[in-house]
Amino acid sequence: MIPTSQQEPNLWHIKTLIIDNYDSYTFNLLQLFADNSNVMVIRNDQCSWQEFASSILPYFDNVIISPGPGRPERSEDFGICTKLLKAQLDPSQPHLHRPIFGVCLGHQGIGHLLGGKVTYASRIMHGRMSQVHHYQPKDTSYKDIMYQCPSPFWAVRYHSLVVEKDSLPEDLVLTAYCYENDADVDALKTATFLADRDEEASNRNHYLSHSDNENKHTQITVMGFQHRSLPLWGVQFHPESVSTEEGAAMILNFQKETYKWMLDKGHRVLSNAPLNAALLANSVALPKSLRTQASNRASHKVELLVKTSCSHWVDPDLLVDELLTSPLGEQYMGWLDSSRSSSPYSRMSVLSTSPALMLTYSTLHRQVCTTTRQGRTTAATLDKGTFFDYISQMLDQYSDITCRTVEGGKPSIDLEFQGGLVGYFGYEMKRESLDGYTTPKEQWCACPHHHHYADQQQQQPNCCLCVQEPDAAFQFVDRFLVFNQIKREIYICCLLVTPDQPIGFSQQEANAWIQEQESTLLQTSQRILKQKIGDDSSLKSASTTPTPSVNIDLAARLFTADAEHEAYLKSIEKCVDNIREGEAYEICLTTRFRLELPRHITTDTRDPTLWRLHTRYLRKNNPAPFSALLMFPGMGLLSSSPERFLKVSKDHVAEMKPIKGTIARVLKCVCDDNDTTQCDFGANCEQRMNTHDNKKKQQLWQDVKERAENLMIVDLIRNDLAQVCEPSSVCVPKLMHVETYEKVHHLVSTIRGTLYPHVSSVEAVQKCFPPGSMTGAPKLRSVQILDRLEQHKPRGVYSGCLGYFSLNGSADFNVVIRTAVASSSKPNNAVEISVGGGGAITYLSDPEQEWRETLLKTKSVAPSVKNFLEDQ
Repeated sequence: MIPTSQQEPNLWHIKTLIIDNYDSYTFNLLQLFADNSNVMVIRNDQCSWQEFASSILPYFDNVIISPGPGRPERSEDFGICTKLLKAQLDPSQPHLHRPIFGVCLGHQGIGHLLGGKVTYASRIMHGRMSQVHHYQPKDTSYKDIMYQCPSPFWAVRYHSLVVEKDSLPEDLVLTAYCYENDADVDALKTATFLADRDEEASNRNHYLSHSDNENKHTQITVMGFQHRSLPLWGVQFHPESVSTEEGAAMILNFQKETYKWMLDKGHRVLSNAPLNAALLANSVALPKSLRTQASNRASHKVELLVKTSCSHWVDPDLLVDELLTSPLGEQYMGWLDSSRSSSPYSRMSVLSTSPALMLTYSTLHRQVCTTTRQGRTTAATLDKGTFFDYISQMLDQYSDITCRTVEGGKPSIDLEFQGGLVGYFGYEMKRESLDGYTTPKEQWCACPHHHHYADQQQQQPNCCLCVQEPDAAFQFVDRFLVFNQIKREIYICCLLVTPDQPIGFSQQEANAWIQEQESTLLQTSQRILKQKIGDDSSLKSASTTPTPSVNIDLAARLFTADAEHEAYLKSIEKCVDNIREGEAYEICLTTRFRLELPRHITTDTRDPTLWRLHTRYLRKNNPAPFSALLMFPGMGLLSSSPERFLKVSKDHVAEMKPIKGTIARVLKCVCDDNDTTQCDFGANCEQRMNTHDNKKKQQLWQDVKERAENLMIVDLIRNDLAQVCEPSSVCVPKLMHVETYEKVHHLVSTIRGTLYPHVSSVEAVQKCFPPGSMTGAPKLRSVQILDRLEQHKPRGVYSGCLGYFSLNGSADFNVVIRTAVASSSKPNNAVEISVGGGGAITYLSDPEQEWRETLLKTKSVAPSVKNFLEDQ
């Protein structure tokens, strides 16, 4: 029943449908609603027009058409939106009429279908901010979407195409515009950088100050319009961006004008009844676990037995070096190695050997291979679901976990990792994580036993590349050491489970293993003591490897790239063409560099030679907070990644911290820069260095190009998290704060959200995978473009993520960059080292400079490989 005029209507009872055009920012629109329980999201090709008109649209009061790649003229880009907009212009179909708010592509679609011209923008703007000026036009049936918003306000733009101002039909009234100037550059000149540790600056960092000193003689670009008589509005900018002002106010105005339309037309009644469950099952905004109403499975009770080592502190790299030379036989190692001591993220390292199980997976064969601690290998084909589902079900069996010390008390520290899966998802797992993605035929496995050709059950192990270098691999860790690098304590941990389970140990077995580790730690600490007095040279050599000099051309000389120089430049040009055509905002083009090692170096875990590339070279030359050494049959990962992908705490808070933007610090005397100043080699000199270093921070913070790339990824991550978190909980406590390290300053953002109940850390990783910083935006369209431009060659582990899923529900994964992948997949059994490199291509990219930057990305690995080979 319609409320009386004396009653204030609850506008959040209005049912809103968002049509997603496969953009990477659509789900951020949910965060603009004070209550999104009556908001549903569907894809533009999720159902036929007939199904949409009869089974979905009738339940909704208004519609938002999202941004997206491509052009509104193309049905594959705009889907059902075309027929929906045409229906609004047909007076014979009043049952299909709804208020519609178009954003970016949706805005262009309205302009196109009413007779406007969609053309190339005079300036392509991705992640840049402009001051939007607007006004309320006269003689329109409805108020503008920006009614009572201040003018101007800051808005973020992601577009290559615009609706040409002079082509606007008479029925579309211009309501907002911007000048094509550098207002954001000017505003940043008077703004001061925000330091990462400046907690008071949190949540005050999304907007710049306004200025009336704009260059108003430059060209005007259409930023908004509305229909003169119908409830149709469009904006070219992105109201859902974290750095756009007044986005929530625009959504509220949309709801107010929808309610006015409902009263005027009388077609619909405002109902406080919620959307029914059957309808919500179609929503892509809800995580799979909520849509399917999955029930909790029975969970085995598990105890984690913890012993704080009584031995002296032992650096984990020295212990690993000791274990590599141990004659105990084959041991597959998993070492999550936080080796950059100055990083705030380098707090804990986890080390395990001889895992209970090892899992490897091929997306093309859909085959999981399992190897037990005893060496027994079995293979199984997934009949349904994904590998993400498979490991989620495995972890569910052991989710009831408690911790106790050997003495029977509670551990003095709350361990984040309490046993579980340690491993990686390679980039090709996009086939099982990206909604709307279909594996191109060019990527199908040529093996005659591939499931596209024959029965998978006949597949033979190692029959082709997609099995030899698994798309995902994990170790199930049930005994491990945790190194607390803050307290300098070592915790020896072992899982206890019931006898009928393959994971964990009996109390007696656990006690014996803990005692064995105590003995090993004691022996290692004694060896370290001998080393210090010069009695042991082997460990000494492991800690004195000289830092190699960096040569940008070293990668080109040492490695062979999958993409040759000229071919890579042409691919960059094609990226730029795609961006100009509105297909993407940025595209992260990559290639892999390969090197075959001498025949005497193998991936055999009983031979320490290869693995010392990590312990004695890579981690010392390029320390990083998210380093790792992982061993699997026939392959290994040697990572020195500096970037966190996704962390999930046991209390269900998800956090992502993208790094975009780097500048070198001022670490030397700058007194000579001023001829009138003499260096006192003391406090005055240090003060001048600090002053110049702060200028570097300011330079980084106000760099518009770096900020644009950072903002693009922040908005993409907000979008990903909004699909597994309560949208209202997704926040950016720190946007583009400057983090300071030994030699560089980074521009780092922090994005957090609280996961929905019943959403596991595995589902969270799946929905956010692959990392947006390695694909570009929009994510799906960028990945499809990259498939073609990278010649359908697999990236492998590179561009994926590496880390752990703990039995207590927590998880922590890095982005696999600055990583050497060792594989013995060659026909002659020789070990090949591959390193990925690439960069984010934007419209302003210089191809030759981007190629040089790709070579530069290998500097974290190539010099260490060179030194390693010279010492063999």
